[in-house]
Amino acid sequence: MTAGLITFLRARLDEDEAVARAATAGPWVESGVGDHGWGVSFSALGSGVEADDSDQGRADAAHIARHDPARVLAEVEAKRQIVGLHPVIGGWEDEDGHDRGLGCECCGHSEEYSDRGGWCETLRLLALSYADHPDYRDAWRP
Repeated sequence: MTAGLITFLRARLDEDEAVARAATAGPWVESGVGDHGWGVSFSALGSGVEADDSDQGRADAAHIARHDPARVLAEVEAKRQIVGLHPVIGGWEDEDGHDRGLGCECCGHSEEYSDRGGWCETLRLLALSYADHPDYRDAWRP
């Protein structure tokens, strides 16, 4: 099951990366009120989006600008490094030589000491932002 969690996380990060790379390159900046509302300008000439001329529209524009492709790519890389720092180990044995299943080498979680089957809390928290994905398992929920 733990390997499934890591596979799930890596697949979601690959998807996030692909979407960010396909988007118009940044920087994306909030450009103020235009003809139709609050604007976010992209680096390509004449490209951008506009939101309603309202407080909500301004909040939407700020959110879009804040999550430009460069930031998403940086977050993907950081999360990949976090996943890499939490390797799954198998064959966790107690002092009597009994196999206790999978665990996290970094956190020391194992089936023996966890009610979560050895799933690393850090990886479970990273996966939580993808809980709406059809492949997400409720058993991973922190």
